[in-house]
Amino acid sequence: MDFALDPTQTALQDSLRRYLESEVAPLVDEYEAAKTPVPRAVVAAMRDYGLIGGLLPEEEGGFGLSMLTYGTLVAEVARVWPSLRGMLSVSNLAASVLAGAGSPALRAKYLPRILEGQAICCFALSEPGIGSDAANVQTRAERTASGGWRINGRKIYITNGPICDLGIVFVRTVSDDGVAGVSCLAFESAMPGFSCTPLGKMGMHCCPLGELLFEDVEVPAENLIGEPGQAFSIAKKYLNIGRSVVAFSALGIAESSLEAAVRFARDRVQFGRPIGSFQLVQQMVADMMTMVETSRLLAHRSADALDRNAPDNTTLCAMAKRHASDAALRVAETALQVHGGAGYTSLFPVERHYRDARHLSIGEGTNQIIGMLIAQSALGLSALR
Repeated sequence: MDFALDPTQTALQDSLRRYLESEVAPLVDEYEAAKTPVPRAVVAAMRDYGLIGGLLPEEEGGFGLSMLTYGTLVAEVARVWPSLRGMLSVSNLAASVLAGAGSPALRAKYLPRILEGQAICCFALSEPGIGSDAANVQTRAERTASGGWRINGRKIYITNGPICDLGIVFVRTVSDDGVAGVSCLAFESAMPGFSCTPLGKMGMHCCPLGELLFEDVEVPAENLIGEPGQAFSIAKKYLNIGRSVVAFSALGIAESSLEAAVRFARDRVQFGRPIGSFQLVQQMVADMMTMVETSRLLAHRSADALDRNAPDNTTLCAMAKRHASDAALRVAETALQVHGGAGYTSLFPVERHYRDARHLSIGEGTNQIIGMLIAQSALGLSALR
């Protein structure tokens, strides 16, 4: 079994890393301190590296990358600027939903704008009263006299919400025969009745979060994605990919945290010697190195399972997400501890790594829910029913 990236993957990784370190890394501290969204030009530049539409087939305007190749690139972005990674991931998720379930007319209407980096997207599923129980969304869409849809309700904790141009929203609809279900609609932020309130948060300050309000927002009939009442199956289809992406994102943050800890442990001198020569610090570095590599292995396993459409891909993606996100937080915390008091200040990057890693064990399913899904795959027993 060969665990190494192939020459093409390595070349893509190296090219992206050089660009990020020379052009993007110098922006991070200033923008994060000001809590200013990632510049749109930086987001659009990621198109050239396969990070917008990377997983979409070439006939849809994408790059047709394997999940392993795409995940490797995601980790590189997260290593330098997790906020940029977050913005890209959500726009890519919306593009995947449109490409996978949207009508030809809807794809032609929106995909080019997304894939050219001209439009930033949001994915509106969570609500004030609905988190893990996503099948019971309360935001509603009713038919209009013209055959379109009128949306009313709130969505919360929506990445890219305050700056989105387009969005995918999950709504409760009722069929002609009175059967309730969840449907999926594409909307534009310029549509009358739509508004968004920004939300402050702990980390990833340049990737905006918001609460969306839909007040009689009317969208045309052709903006329905998939069949009415079948949207939850669309959402679940992309959760596995999303969880693998979270694993690679966590890997990138963990790698950056480890690199920072190693630099500091070599440079910081106490008692006449580098602190990295002390056994306790060496044990901390060894623990971090091990967590990084186990995260890498599970992330790669999840990507391989997705690429092969293996029957255990759901479980492997859940395992990778759960382990890597927990590990990233532990690595970031340990790296901060290696820095001592300096790590608690903004003079060094590790406090940001800790804040940026914290949300990964919550998004794409809390790690507690993920743990139940993993156990269910072995036991055949659900904790929720």
